[in-house]
Amino acid sequence: MLIGIPIGLYGYLFPGNINLMVLEIYRTGKLKFLLAILCLILVFESIYCIASLSLLNSIKSNHVLYTSIESFSYLMIFLLGLWMLFEKKKDKARSYKNTIYRGVLSIIIHPQQIPFWIVAGIVVNRFTLLSANNSSLLIFALCNAIGTTLAMLLYMFVGNKILNFFKFNLAQVNKVMGGIYIMLVLYHLNPF
Repeated sequence: MLIGIPIGLYGYLFPGNINLMVLEIYRTGKLKFLLAILCLILVFESIYCIASLSLLNSIKSNHVLYTSIESFSYLMIFLLGLWMLFEKKKDKARSYKNTIYRGVLSIIIHPQQIPFWIVAGIVVNRFTLLSANNSSLLIFALCNAIGTTLAMLLYMFVGNKILNFFKFNLAQVNKVMGGIYIMLVLYHLNPF
């Protein structure tokens, strides 16, 4: 079950809307709001984890369902990338609000969650038997929440130091991440 900790950490290690939102809220010092966002992240992460792993065999065996989920995920990533890339950088307050909106949207409708949990579920099932009928799935989800929390803490403390050291601002990071999101989708759609 402890394999959930590194999976939770890995799942949020790569920069994305949620990580950037947490980092930006931390930088503004709004600690109560940050705590509420962290709780929201953990609730939805656990819901996605438990639901995806509980339905893993059904999702894997239904090609149309899996392809639909995957297509929706890539569409969401592409749209979020466009939003990030073409955001006006002059208005810092608006940029902050958009980062929060994208982050909360990504928590609730997380485009990578179901495909991630299907792949992670296949790997995890090699090492342990997770079942909705016993407590192993809940223990795994708890360990995953611990790993997710560690990833968020890493972004808050280390990410803040990196941004300060290189004197990056949120608008620059959003543009780079938006471009990366779009390139990932285009790479995935490329048949070669």
